[in-house]
Amino acid sequence: MKSAIKRRPFGATELMVSEVALGAMNLRMLGTEKEAYEMVNYVLDRGVNLIDTARAYNGVNGEGKTVQSEEIVGNVIRSRTDIDEPIVIVTKGHGYTPEEFDTDLDTSLRTLGVEKRENGLFIGDNEIKLVYFLHGIKYDRWTGIRESGALEQAKKRQEAGDFTYFGFSAHYGDGDVIREAIDTGLFQVIELPYNVYNRVLAEDGPVDLFKYAYDRGIAIVNMKTFNGNGMVPTAKLIKDIVDISYRDMLRHNLGNPYVSTIDAGCRYPAEFAADEEASLEGPMPEEQRTALAAEAAKVAGLFNNICKECTHCMEKFECVAGIDIPSVLGEAARMTIARAVDKDTSAIKAAYDALPGVKADECLGCGACLEWCEYHLDIPALMAQAKDDFE
Repeated sequence: MKSAIKRRPFGATELMVSEVALGAMNLRMLGTEKEAYEMVNYVLDRGVNLIDTARAYNGVNGEGKTVQSEEIVGNVIRSRTDIDEPIVIVTKGHGYTPEEFDTDLDTSLRTLGVEKRENGLFIGDNEIKLVYFLHGIKYDRWTGIRESGALEQAKKRQEAGDFTYFGFSAHYGDGDVIREAIDTGLFQVIELPYNVYNRVLAEDGPVDLFKYAYDRGIAIVNMKTFNGNGMVPTAKLIKDIVDISYRDMLRHNLGNPYVSTIDAGCRYPAEFAADEEASLEGPMPEEQRTALAAEAAKVAGLFNNICKECTHCMEKFECVAGIDIPSVLGEAARMTIARAVDKDTSAIKAAYDALPGVKADECLGCGACLEWCEYHLDIPALMAQAKDDFE
């Protein structure tokens, strides 16, 4: 499709993908299902040819209706008659054993509505390239994946043509696992967090894993460009300390030559339009990127050991006490930052008090949530701190 959005090589796959893609996680968070369909149609209208979703991206929207991101993405692609190139769909599962891998993959194929034909994979009349990820590998999961035979099963399913490319996502703190997974030679695509406030998996780390993967022909999907869902309200707290706009954050990441595409987790067309406009300015020059990183370093430490409100912990886990962990710890994170920069905390306290359901004081400290935090946070300890902060 014709598009002003620039294209970049997708690793060694020979595909060219839009350098700004749609991260479809937030489709479940909108007010109406209609808005979700409009969002996916909008980015396709703009020429985006990569959409990033997951089996676990489900939730109850503002209408009280359960929304499945995969289903919406599949339905939109099936409805289109103007697509003249393969659409790359990234989806992810938590199948860390052969049996779980098959179950998650088969569920995603059904939900997306993927058909396997002699000449490839299709949704309706439109060809797709399906990238299937192991979602959130980290040490314990990776150990189980290797020992269970899940990798061998994934290779069989890929060779059978059930998906096109194999990949994984991972987060901060898992650099050794990421490198080990890359070294298997099994993966064609990876998804990693990277932004001006945290570049530890790239140029600021012991090994630049973005370059390491790029040099091996692996495509890199860059997530968390805007430092997580909580950045919008958090940015207001630090605006007097750092002068970094969302446009700056995006162009900073586009300046990384190893990034294949940026997963822009937009909720509304206007947000994506702003990202597209910023991308058309071109990548930020290296000298400017270095200066921006120095500016970000003034507050980067504030983002350590706080919740990013990514909501991944709630995708496969339900708190036994009924606590909405991201919502509670999101307000707790803002309380921590506000106090650190000497800002008024009354609005944050009011927002916390207005949260529906049980609060931090109901946490049992059982630790059942710990394995589901992609950022290795000590959730019970943060709940205890939140209880003290908001009492």
